[in-house]
Amino acid sequence: MRRAAMALVLLVLLVLAGCGQQERPYSPGGEPSAGGGGTARAAAPETTPDETTPDETAAAEDGKQTVTMGGGRFRVEIDWPAERDPLVKLMAGYMVAMRKALVAGDERYLRDVEFELSAAPAAYDWLKYHTDREQTVRGVTRLYDLRVAAKMGKGAQVNVCVDETGARVVSSRTGKAVSPRPSWVRAPYLQALIAHRGDDGVWRIRGIRYDLKGCPA
Repeated sequence: MRRAAMALVLLVLLVLAGCGQQERPYSPGGEPSAGGGGTARAAAPETTPDETTPDETAAAEDGKQTVTMGGGRFRVEIDWPAERDPLVKLMAGYMVAMRKALVAGDERYLRDVEFELSAAPAAYDWLKYHTDREQTVRGVTRLYDLRVAAKMGKGAQVNVCVDETGARVVSSRTGKAVSPRPSWVRAPYLQALIAHRGDDGVWRIRGIRYDLKGCPA
């Protein structure tokens, strides 16, 4: 099983490495244009100091960092590896942005994530699923075992173990916990990003994968 999975990863990377045309990043709120090679991200909107403004603590000497958001009602704890290469930062940035967006119920936090056209809709759809149901999250998410699982040419896969057992999905109106608990807050799981490096040297997310049984507790 592991050998077959590795073969699949290598096949994906070979396909990515052979893709020379760079896709335009997804811009929410409008139809993405076909073709073209623009890479500019949407400008970050102006924000006012309110409870959704994140409060980021400095990384400790042991490599741990805590990012708080939602007026302190939620936090992401990151166990950084010794080497923080661009792929590892891409993963951490994606996970933090997704939780900021969910806590605030606002997609603007995803606009600075380096997406390619193929990956962005999955992220926005996941957020929309919860916001349409007036759901948000409280508690803590822990990111650990951040690593580059495979890398070949312009393609790579970066993994992280995500423990959200300390988080609760709740109604944004009543604050009551959603029942039954969603599967992603019941046990640690593996999050994987398939990334592609553009001609400008920037790594962008091309695919999003997860495995609910991929990480030990």
